[in-house]
Amino acid sequence: MLKLFWNTLFATMDNSNEQTPREWVELTPRDVLETGLNLMFKSHRIHNVQGDPWTSKTNAQRFKDHFGANSTVISLIWRDLNATKHIPQSHNDNVKLSIDKLLQTLHFLYRYQRECERESTFDSSRKTIRKWCWHYVERIQALKADKIVFPSEDDLIGDDWIMTVDGVHCATNEPGHLIFSMDKKYFSHKKKRVGLCYKLGIALYESKLIWLNGPFPAGRNDNGNFKHGGLKQKLKSIRRRALADKIYNGHPDEVSTFNAFDDAAVKKFKSRAQMRHEKFNGMLK
Repeated sequence: MLKLFWNTLFATMDNSNEQTPREWVELTPRDVLETGLNLMFKSHRIHNVQGDPWTSKTNAQRFKDHFGANSTVISLIWRDLNATKHIPQSHNDNVKLSIDKLLQTLHFLYRYQRECERESTFDSSRKTIRKWCWHYVERIQALKADKIVFPSEDDLIGDDWIMTVDGVHCATNEPGHLIFSMDKKYFSHKKKRVGLCYKLGIALYESKLIWLNGPFPAGRNDNGNFKHGGLKQKLKSIRRRALADKIYNGHPDEVSTFNAFDDAAVKKFKSRAQMRHEKFNGMLK
Protein backbone atom coordinates (compact mmCIF):
# COMPACT_ATOMS: atom_id res chain seq x y z
CA MET A 1 0.00 0.00 0.00
CA LEU A 2 2.86 2.38 0.84
CA LYS A 3 4.51 1.72 -2.53
CA LEU A 4 1.20 2.39 -4.29
CA PHE A 5 0.81 5.66 -2.35
CA TRP A 6 4.25 6.99 -3.37
CA ASN A 7 3.77 5.95 -6.99
CA THR A 8 0.47 7.80 -7.07
CA LEU A 9 1.98 10.86 -5.41
CA PHE A 10 4.88 11.10 -7.86
CA ALA A 11 2.52 10.63 -10.79
CA THR A 12 0.41 13.52 -9.51
CA MET A 13 3.46 15.75 -9.13
CA ASP A 14 4.57 15.14 -12.73
CA ASN A 15 3.80 18.39 -14.55
CA SER A 16 4.98 17.29 -18.00
CA ASN A 17 2.42 17.56 -20.81
CA GLU A 18 3.65 14.40 -22.54
CA GLN A 19 1.73 11.25 -21.82
CA THR A 20 3.71 8.04 -21.59
CA PRO A 21 1.88 5.34 -23.54
CA ARG A 22 0.64 2.50 -21.39
CA GLU A 23 2.53 -0.72 -21.75
CA TRP A 24 0.53 -3.64 -23.05
CA VAL A 25 1.06 -7.36 -23.05
CA GLU A 26 0.83 -9.26 -26.31
CA LEU A 27 -1.39 -12.31 -25.93
CA THR A 28 -0.85 -15.49 -27.91
CA PRO A 29 -3.82 -17.46 -29.30
CA ARG A 30 -3.27 -19.94 -26.47
CA ASP A 31 -3.49 -17.12 -23.89
CA VAL A 32 -6.74 -15.88 -25.42
CA LEU A 33 -8.18 -19.40 -25.57
CA GLU A 34 -7.34 -20.00 -21.92
CA THR A 35 -8.88 -16.68 -20.85
CA GLY A 36 -12.06 -17.25 -22.85
CA LEU A 37 -12.65 -20.76 -21.56
CA ASN A 38 -12.04 -19.71 -17.96
CA LEU A 39 -14.49 -16.85 -18.49
CA MET A 40 -17.29 -19.14 -19.67
CA PHE A 41 -16.63 -22.47 -17.92
CA LYS A 42 -15.66 -23.79 -14.53
CA SER A 43 -12.32 -25.56 -14.50
CA HIS A 44 -13.76 -29.09 -14.28
CA ARG A 45 -15.83 -28.47 -17.45
CA ILE A 46 -12.81 -27.59 -19.62
CA HIS A 47 -11.89 -30.57 -21.77
CA ASN A 48 -8.47 -31.96 -20.89
CA VAL A 49 -6.31 -33.84 -23.37
CA GLN A 50 -3.27 -35.56 -21.83
CA GLY A 51 -2.81 -32.80 -19.31
CA ASP A 52 -2.94 -30.01 -21.92
CA PRO A 53 -6.48 -28.63 -22.36
CA TRP A 54 -5.40 -25.95 -24.83
CA THR A 55 -4.78 -28.44 -27.66
CA SER A 56 -8.30 -29.88 -27.47
CA LYS A 57 -10.48 -29.47 -30.57
CA THR A 58 -13.50 -29.53 -28.28
CA ASN A 59 -12.22 -26.52 -26.35
CA ALA A 60 -11.42 -24.67 -29.58
CA GLN A 61 -14.97 -25.22 -30.84
CA ARG A 62 -16.47 -24.21 -27.50
CA PHE A 63 -14.47 -20.98 -27.63
CA LYS A 64 -15.68 -20.22 -31.16
CA ASP A 65 -19.28 -21.04 -30.20
CA HIS A 66 -19.21 -18.30 -27.55
CA PHE A 67 -17.10 -15.59 -29.20
CA GLY A 68 -17.71 -16.09 -32.92
CA ALA A 69 -14.06 -16.41 -33.97
CA ASN A 70 -11.09 -18.55 -33.07
CA SER A 71 -8.48 -17.43 -30.58
CA THR A 72 -5.96 -16.56 -33.33
CA VAL A 73 -8.28 -13.95 -34.82
CA ILE A 74 -9.08 -12.44 -31.44
CA SER A 75 -5.39 -12.26 -30.51
CA LEU A 76 -4.89 -10.20 -33.69
CA ILE A 77 -7.77 -7.90 -32.72
CA TRP A 78 -6.16 -7.48 -29.31
CA ARG A 79 -2.87 -6.54 -30.93
CA ASP A 80 -4.52 -4.06 -33.30
CA LEU A 81 -6.43 -2.34 -30.49
CA ASN A 82 -3.20 -1.89 -28.53
CA ALA A 83 -0.74 -1.13 -31.33
CA THR A 84 -2.81 1.03 -33.72
CA LYS A 85 -1.92 4.59 -32.74
CA HIS A 86 -2.59 6.56 -35.93
CA ILE A 87 -6.38 6.25 -35.53
CA PRO A 88 -7.35 8.36 -32.47
CA GLN A 89 -10.70 6.63 -31.95
CA SER A 90 -9.12 3.16 -31.77
CA HIS A 91 -6.97 3.77 -28.70
CA ASN A 92 -6.96 5.68 -25.43
CA ASP A 93 -3.74 5.91 -23.42
CA ASN A 94 -5.75 6.63 -20.28
CA VAL A 95 -7.65 3.32 -20.43
CA LYS A 96 -5.85 0.02 -20.05
CA LEU A 97 -7.42 -2.63 -22.21
CA SER A 98 -8.80 -5.79 -20.64
CA ILE A 99 -8.96 -9.07 -22.53
CA ASP A 100 -11.90 -10.14 -20.35
CA LYS A 101 -13.95 -7.10 -21.37
CA LEU A 102 -12.97 -7.52 -25.01
CA LEU A 103 -14.20 -11.12 -24.91
CA GLN A 104 -17.43 -10.04 -23.22
CA THR A 105 -17.96 -7.57 -26.06
CA LEU A 106 -17.34 -10.17 -28.76
CA HIS A 107 -19.70 -12.54 -26.94
CA PHE A 108 -22.38 -9.84 -27.06
CA LEU A 109 -21.86 -9.21 -30.79
CA TYR A 110 -22.03 -12.92 -31.60
CA ARG A 111 -24.63 -14.30 -29.18
CA TYR A 112 -26.58 -11.03 -28.68
CA GLN A 113 -27.80 -11.82 -25.18
CA ARG A 114 -30.03 -9.44 -23.28
CA GLU A 115 -28.53 -7.47 -20.43
CA CYS A 116 -30.24 -9.60 -17.78
CA GLU A 117 -28.61 -12.70 -19.32
CA ARG A 118 -25.17 -11.14 -19.56
CA GLU A 119 -25.45 -9.95 -15.97
CA SER A 120 -25.73 -13.53 -14.72
CA THR A 121 -23.21 -14.91 -17.24
CA PHE A 122 -20.39 -12.54 -16.28
CA ASP A 123 -21.42 -11.76 -12.68
CA SER A 124 -21.25 -8.01 -13.18
CA SER A 125 -23.73 -5.15 -13.10
CA ARG A 126 -25.69 -4.24 -16.22
CA LYS A 127 -24.36 -0.70 -16.18
CA THR A 128 -20.73 -1.85 -16.08
CA ILE A 129 -21.21 -4.42 -18.83
CA ARG A 130 -23.04 -1.90 -21.02
CA LYS A 131 -20.38 0.79 -20.52
CA TRP A 132 -17.42 -1.39 -21.48
CA CYS A 133 -19.25 -3.26 -24.21
CA TRP A 134 -19.93 -0.11 -26.22
CA HIS A 135 -16.47 1.23 -25.39
CA TYR A 136 -14.89 -1.76 -27.13
CA VAL A 137 -17.41 -1.80 -29.97
CA GLU A 138 -16.49 1.78 -30.85
CA ARG A 139 -12.78 1.04 -30.68
CA ILE A 140 -13.11 -2.00 -32.92
CA GLN A 141 -15.29 0.01 -35.29
CA ALA A 142 -12.58 2.67 -35.59
CA LEU A 143 -10.21 0.06 -37.06
CA LYS A 144 -12.36 0.07 -40.20
CA ALA A 145 -10.27 2.91 -41.63
CA ASP A 146 -7.17 0.73 -41.39
CA LYS A 147 -8.65 -2.66 -42.32
CA ILE A 148 -11.10 -2.03 -45.18
CA VAL A 149 -8.86 -0.38 -47.76
CA PHE A 150 -9.22 -0.52 -51.53
CA PRO A 151 -5.91 -1.66 -53.09
CA SER A 152 -3.81 0.85 -54.97
CA GLU A 153 -3.13 0.36 -58.67
CA ASP A 154 0.40 -0.81 -57.83
CA ASP A 155 -1.04 -3.63 -55.71
CA LEU A 156 -3.49 -4.84 -58.35
CA ILE A 157 -2.34 -7.89 -60.24
CA GLY A 158 -2.76 -8.07 -64.01
CA ASP A 159 -6.05 -9.98 -63.99
CA ASP A 160 -9.17 -8.21 -65.21
CA TRP A 161 -11.26 -9.45 -62.26
CA ILE A 162 -10.20 -8.20 -58.83
CA MET A 163 -13.18 -8.66 -56.51
CA THR A 164 -16.66 -10.04 -55.93
CA VAL A 165 -19.46 -7.66 -55.09
CA ASP A 166 -22.82 -8.20 -53.42
CA GLY A 167 -25.31 -6.45 -51.18
CA VAL A 168 -26.35 -7.60 -47.73
CA HIS A 169 -29.55 -6.58 -45.92
CA CYS A 170 -29.67 -5.91 -42.18
CA ALA A 171 -32.88 -5.45 -40.19
CA THR A 172 -33.29 -2.19 -38.32
CA ASN A 173 -35.91 -0.12 -36.52
CA GLU A 174 -38.57 1.77 -38.45
CA PRO A 175 -37.28 5.27 -39.31
CA GLY A 176 -39.49 8.28 -38.78
CA HIS A 177 -41.62 9.60 -41.65
CA LEU A 178 -43.29 13.01 -41.92
CA ILE A 179 -46.66 11.62 -43.02
CA PHE A 180 -46.88 7.82 -42.89
CA SER A 181 -46.15 5.35 -40.11
CA MET A 182 -43.94 3.32 -42.49
CA ASP A 183 -41.51 4.35 -45.21
CA LYS A 184 -41.73 1.98 -48.20
CA LYS A 185 -38.27 2.78 -49.49
CA TYR A 186 -36.80 1.02 -46.42
CA PHE A 187 -38.73 -2.24 -46.90
CA SER A 188 -36.41 -5.22 -47.37
CA HIS A 189 -37.76 -8.03 -49.55
CA LYS A 190 -35.18 -10.34 -47.94
CA LYS A 191 -36.03 -9.54 -44.31
CA LYS A 192 -39.75 -8.87 -44.94
CA ARG A 193 -39.46 -5.80 -42.73
CA VAL A 194 -37.64 -2.49 -42.53
CA GLY A 195 -33.95 -2.82 -43.34
CA LEU A 196 -30.72 -1.28 -44.56
CA CYS A 197 -28.45 -2.48 -47.34
CA TYR A 198 -24.64 -2.47 -47.38
CA LYS A 199 -22.51 -2.94 -50.47
CA LEU A 200 -19.59 -5.33 -49.90
CA GLY A 201 -16.57 -6.07 -52.07
CA ILE A 202 -14.18 -8.96 -51.31
CA ALA A 203 -10.77 -9.36 -52.94
CA LEU A 204 -10.54 -12.38 -55.22
CA TYR A 205 -6.96 -13.33 -54.42
CA GLU A 206 -6.80 -12.74 -50.66
CA SER A 207 -9.19 -13.09 -47.75
CA LYS A 208 -9.88 -9.42 -47.31
CA LEU A 209 -12.86 -7.06 -47.46
CA ILE A 210 -11.75 -4.14 -49.64
CA TRP A 211 -15.02 -2.23 -50.12
CA LEU A 212 -17.82 -1.35 -47.71
CA ASN A 213 -20.42 1.24 -48.56
CA GLY A 214 -23.75 2.15 -47.05
CA PRO A 215 -26.12 1.97 -45.42
CA PHE A 216 -28.69 2.47 -48.18
CA PRO A 217 -32.47 2.11 -47.83
CA ALA A 218 -33.22 -1.57 -48.47
CA GLY A 219 -35.99 -0.74 -50.95
CA ARG A 220 -33.46 0.13 -53.66
CA ASN A 221 -31.99 -2.93 -55.35
CA ASP A 222 -28.32 -3.87 -55.54
CA ASN A 223 -28.04 -2.61 -59.10
CA GLY A 224 -29.10 0.87 -58.07
CA ASN A 225 -26.73 0.89 -55.09
CA PHE A 226 -23.87 -0.23 -57.33
CA LYS A 227 -24.61 2.48 -59.87
CA HIS A 228 -25.07 5.34 -57.41
CA GLY A 229 -22.92 4.21 -54.47
CA GLY A 230 -19.51 4.94 -55.97
CA LEU A 231 -18.24 1.43 -56.73
CA LYS A 232 -19.08 1.55 -60.44
CA GLN A 233 -17.15 4.79 -60.82
CA LYS A 234 -14.22 3.35 -58.85
CA LEU A 235 -13.94 0.25 -61.06
CA LYS A 236 -14.30 2.32 -64.19
CA SER A 237 -11.47 4.63 -63.14
CA ILE A 238 -9.00 1.74 -62.61
CA ARG A 239 -10.26 -0.25 -65.63
CA ARG A 240 -10.97 -3.41 -63.61
CA ARG A 241 -14.09 -5.53 -63.17
CA ALA A 242 -15.92 -7.31 -60.37
CA LEU A 243 -17.72 -10.66 -60.36
CA ALA A 244 -21.40 -10.58 -59.39
CA ASP A 245 -24.77 -12.25 -59.97
CA LYS A 246 -27.16 -11.41 -62.78
CA ILE A 247 -28.86 -8.53 -61.00
CA TYR A 248 -25.80 -6.49 -61.98
CA ASN A 249 -26.37 -7.00 -65.72
CA GLY A 250 -26.11 -3.77 -67.64
CA HIS A 251 -22.60 -2.80 -66.54
CA PRO A 252 -20.40 -4.98 -68.79
CA ASP A 253 -17.36 -2.72 -68.46
CA GLU A 254 -17.41 -2.88 -64.64
CA VAL A 255 -19.08 -6.21 -63.75
CA SER A 256 -18.82 -9.71 -65.16
CA THR A 257 -21.88 -11.88 -64.47
CA PHE A 258 -22.82 -15.48 -65.23
CA ASN A 259 -23.54 -16.08 -68.92
CA ALA A 260 -24.00 -18.95 -71.37
CA PHE A 261 -20.73 -18.29 -73.20
CA ASP A 262 -18.49 -19.16 -70.24
CA ASP A 263 -16.58 -22.41 -70.56
CA ALA A 264 -16.64 -24.99 -67.76
CA ALA A 265 -13.55 -23.66 -65.95
CA VAL A 266 -14.83 -20.07 -65.93
CA LYS A 267 -18.28 -21.16 -64.74
CA LYS A 268 -16.72 -23.07 -61.86
CA PHE A 269 -14.47 -20.14 -60.94
CA LYS A 270 -17.37 -17.65 -60.91
CA SER A 271 -19.54 -20.06 -58.91
CA ARG A 272 -16.88 -20.67 -56.26
CA ALA A 273 -16.13 -16.95 -55.98
CA GLN A 274 -19.82 -16.12 -55.53
CA MET A 275 -20.35 -18.88 -52.95
CA ARG A 276 -17.32 -17.60 -51.05
CA HIS A 277 -18.95 -14.18 -50.92
CA GLU A 278 -22.30 -15.61 -49.76
CA LYS A 279 -20.48 -17.45 -46.99
CA PHE A 280 -18.99 -14.15 -45.84
CA ASN A 281 -22.44 -12.51 -45.92
CA GLY A 282 -23.76 -15.25 -43.68
CA MET A 283 -20.93 -14.81 -41.20
CA LEU A 284 -21.50 -11.06 -41.19
CA LYS A 285 -25.22 -11.41 -40.47
